[in-house]
Amino acid sequence: MITLPAVRSAQRVVDTLDAFGVRYIFGVPGAKIDAVYDCLLDGGPELVICRHEQNAAFMAAAVGRLTGTPGAVLVTSGPGTSNLSTGLLTANTEQYPVIAICGAVDRADRIKRTHQSMATVEALRPFTKYVAEVDDPDNVNEAVANALRAAVSVPQGAAAVVLPQDVAKAGTTSGVSRLAAPGRLGPAPGDAIAAVGDRIRQAKFPVILAGMRAAEPAACAAIRGLLEVADLPVVETFQAAGIVSRALESHYLGRVGLFRNQPGDIVLSRADLVLAVGYDPVEYDPRLWNTDPDRRGIVHLDTAPADWDNHYQPVAELRGDIAATVAALSSRLTGLCLADPAAAIVDEQRAVLQGVDDVSGAGEAESALVDPVALVLTLRELLDDEATVASDIGTHYIYLARHLRTYQPGHLLFSNGQQTLGVALPWAMAASMVRPGTQIVSVSGDGGFLFSAQELETARRLGLKFTHVIMRDNSYDMVKFQAVQKYGRANGVELGDYAIASFAAAFGAHGVRVSTLAEFRTALRASFGAGGVTVIDVPVDYSRSGELGADLHDDAFE
Repeated sequence: MITLPAVRSAQRVVDTLDAFGVRYIFGVPGAKIDAVYDCLLDGGPELVICRHEQNAAFMAAAVGRLTGTPGAVLVTSGPGTSNLSTGLLTANTEQYPVIAICGAVDRADRIKRTHQSMATVEALRPFTKYVAEVDDPDNVNEAVANALRAAVSVPQGAAAVVLPQDVAKAGTTSGVSRLAAPGRLGPAPGDAIAAVGDRIRQAKFPVILAGMRAAEPAACAAIRGLLEVADLPVVETFQAAGIVSRALESHYLGRVGLFRNQPGDIVLSRADLVLAVGYDPVEYDPRLWNTDPDRRGIVHLDTAPADWDNHYQPVAELRGDIAATVAALSSRLTGLCLADPAAAIVDEQRAVLQGVDDVSGAGEAESALVDPVALVLTLRELLDDEATVASDIGTHYIYLARHLRTYQPGHLLFSNGQQTLGVALPWAMAASMVRPGTQIVSVSGDGGFLFSAQELETARRLGLKFTHVIMRDNSYDMVKFQAVQKYGRANGVELGDYAIASFAAAFGAHGVRVSTLAEFRTALRASFGAGGVTVIDVPVDYSRSGELGADLHDDAFE
């Protein structure tokens, strides 16, 4: 702690964020928070002015997800703060670390019915894991430091600090928190690791279920090390997509999260032991994959304790640093091979997994509408292993989840917790900022695109480079096919066409409307070599959505 002469407490906000390693602050300015904006003129994290607070929260959260260090959001009082709610809720549910600094009216006006006065802490509490309003200028650095620590502590998520206008402008002599990050845990106890190692060796069909916390860099590296010495099949959740590398492809049995009876589901149902690594129930409800909880043993390996459930009651719990625990377990499983019956099931389901692509994407006939499976397979063909793909919510999300294979964690982004519309484009913008020089693609429907399309101007202003693909059918198709399945008809789902290419051009992006798969392939290739943002508008054939929907869990979407 360093004691300094009195400065505005707004400066301490900037100093503490800077000391923690926060690189970017996203926001929309306003009078109640302008003291912090003024301090940013003299240094600190890079300021990115956005067109809407919700999109600012999406971008900041994506920075946290992709780098491990929270992005920050800086907004004013009243609607400036309330506009964050969806972004913070999404980040908190899906465990993206982010901090929001929210302006508020002067302390003397807090309980008055006055301009932009609101119960800010109460409003933000349901959407965050930590929220505090600062009453004393000397406590500002403490509040920001604790919010940052909360955001990165397991389970990660959204934290917020409410800063009244008069507090932000007041002087403080408090120092700067230099060591704000929480310490790391060690491995789980050695005797517990030994017992689990014996349990896995004795199992007839052990399977790894890899979840979101297994996708962190050190944990992923440790799991890959385990797969190099032990013959264990792996099923990924959507948030864990990419844990299994291309070199270890023979261990991959697919993803679980939306569909019934996928290879991953079947393997989990046949396993007599499931090693759940970094798994959180928000990713895939245990009752959907563990329908007979008495038939198999679950080992919970995670930094966080197990969330006990009628369908998730581990027989053993290895709590500690995931990477260190998996590394210790690897030494006890070296040379492990699946027994012939289990190996036969794995071979059979790997063939089924391959057949999903071979059968569905067999035809590439050109027509007025593009086959969505062929489009996703074309995207997969033209992307390298370092590419990042951000998916919005819509029918396209179902096709991406099923057919887009990736080989690096954190390179295929889904909102599978809240299923939030509008995330893809802001997430791609964040990826472009932290992963420059790589292929960045976001995919949305024509409906979800307009939830955040105004940020195309922000992307142009920042000089970002990425490709946004719109799989267009001029409707809310994911809602439509569910309504038809439930009621035999749909209402309130049809949308009008709009000139997407012209819209993109108005914001400084390159827009192109294609009509065939061949034209899409050409446009996608060209976009990777072009500068700036390219928006590709593709008309897709969702006539088979109902058939695909028949394979979905009944409550896959809300």
